[in-house]
Amino acid sequence: MNDATQDSAAAAQPRIPPFWHKLNDFFLFPFQMEPLLWSIGLTALSCVAVLLMTAGIFGILGVLPTYALILWCSVYYSFKVATLASRGVLHSKDYNYSMMDPGWKTLPWALFGVLVVYVIILGYAFETSLTLGWLAWLVLSLLLPATMMVLILTRDILSALNPLALLSTVASIGWQYLLLCLFLFLLQGGASIAVAMLEPVVPQMLLWPASFFAGFSFYWVMAALIGYVMYQHHAALGIDLLRQPAAKGVSAADAARELTRQRDAEVSALAREDNLREAIKLAHEWARANYDSVPDADRYHRVLLLDDPASGRLARHAQRYLPLLLQRQQGPQALQAFQAVTEKVPGFTLEKPADTLALAEYAWKRHDAKRALEILRGFDKRYPGAKEIPRVYELAIRVLKQGLERGDKALPIYQTLARRYPDHASTEEAAWVLREELKAD
Repeated sequence: MNDATQDSAAAAQPRIPPFWHKLNDFFLFPFQMEPLLWSIGLTALSCVAVLLMTAGIFGILGVLPTYALILWCSVYYSFKVATLASRGVLHSKDYNYSMMDPGWKTLPWALFGVLVVYVIILGYAFETSLTLGWLAWLVLSLLLPATMMVLILTRDILSALNPLALLSTVASIGWQYLLLCLFLFLLQGGASIAVAMLEPVVPQMLLWPASFFAGFSFYWVMAALIGYVMYQHHAALGIDLLRQPAAKGVSAADAARELTRQRDAEVSALAREDNLREAIKLAHEWARANYDSVPDADRYHRVLLLDDPASGRLARHAQRYLPLLLQRQQGPQALQAFQAVTEKVPGFTLEKPADTLALAEYAWKRHDAKRALEILRGFDKRYPGAKEIPRVYELAIRVLKQGLERGDKALPIYQTLARRYPDHASTEEAAWVLREELKAD
């Protein structure tokens, strides 16, 4: 894509409101279900640590691991909130497991490492000159949000300590970065003010829990704010969004269709350029992050049909993609995808017996008797003891009798069904289907 195309595409993107227009959303974020549960859990853990120490059960060293855990958890969740917000996921109800990244677990340690270096720099600066010390404190304080942003973007502690990387991030955001620092400074002061305001109105026994809760809530507000500013400037920072901003006056359905079209075009362009590896990587990232999205799963399926089946990627994805189609009542598409997979991966079977039965039922609804029987063949051996076996026998009998007019072949299956499941409803139904054969017999 040339620069002119990129510029026109960027201009066509919906404008994301500046963060100062969304302040109410940031302050309400800690009261969404997931961050609220994190605040309550960490508050309870903090109170336990304080009680153990004040009761003399453990000294400061005894509760130090607990405090370390609390600190790590609060920083970890702040990174999670900021990272997902930077990719357009602004409400915790939209978080899902596929968006989680094991690499986030290292980010608190990386930040702690950066802070240790900052403390060493400040110590040296203050020892050299009081003026130099305060100047270093001001500069490092202003770079702290950028440090968190670089860690989110790179997960590399060396990049977070690289002045060029930090200044590049600040430059990508522009003057709004200074405004962000001002708001973060005010929020830090706001946390202290909130605790002071609680003291005269909250009973003494509840003061510690209320103070901890307020502190954690302000952490989440600041994390959401940092992530949103990155989301505002995602193009300049090179962030690939998981949730695209909707244009004003454009319905959610139209926005989703446009996003699908753009992603399809991007993956197709990579495939046409013989850059299959990058096409697979990009399609996989979208499918992983949006695990319940049929368009994203379908796009990944299509590009995997061009991949070497020996990699196992096509078969692994099919185990998630086909059940998703069946769940969304998209049987014809599921059958088509199943056929494409079995042509590339002979002997492919779904892991869940219920999905295999549902696939065969769709084939039968489309009057494709042979396909239905192919899907059902060897079902009881593939899924021994599955509760679906009686229904599978019944369906096979119906397909043979009503679809292929081979009641003679269906009769032995019925005999097995009647012997193994004499009281099952499927046995009664199969007997009705084969009533003529059973009378003759």
